[in-house]
Amino acid sequence: MATLTDILGSYTRTKIPARWNSHYQRLCAERDRLIERDCSSGEVFQPKLDDLADAASQEDQRSLLMVTASATQGTIAEVLEAIARIERGTYGICEITGAPIPTERLDSIPWTRYSIEGQRQLEEAGLSRRPGLPALVGLTGTDTTEGESESEEDSE
Repeated sequence: MATLTDILGSYTRTKIPARWNSHYQRLCAERDRLIERDCSSGEVFQPKLDDLADAASQEDQRSLLMVTASATQGTIAEVLEAIARIERGTYGICEITGAPIPTERLDSIPWTRYSIEGQRQLEEAGLSRRPGLPALVGLTGTDTTEGESESEEDSE
């Protein structure tokens, strides 16, 4: 009978540079914590037409779970990319400027890919990801923020 090692080959652990060992341990712990977080709901949303308030409350909870799961998935991806950069030897180097990222910034945001200067350049070019919540979509699938901006324009 073939073992997993026979099938996949032997796994050799990448040597982590000593200067990034604490960051690597922190990122691995964060990865594990985020993966263990249960953001899914086993319930299927079925609105009850006789109790609209209850249906609205359930829809709010479902939307909040979706936003939380999306944010968690994004953070997991960033953490996994940072772990891969440590293993490749490119961690701590700005992807925009090529300059070293200050240790203080990496201590604050261990999965950051940019130095402050690189982040500033991204923001000036309008290419940075804006923190915040995604657009709200109601039951009909329409963007609820559009109606708000139209009504604001009408009142002016």
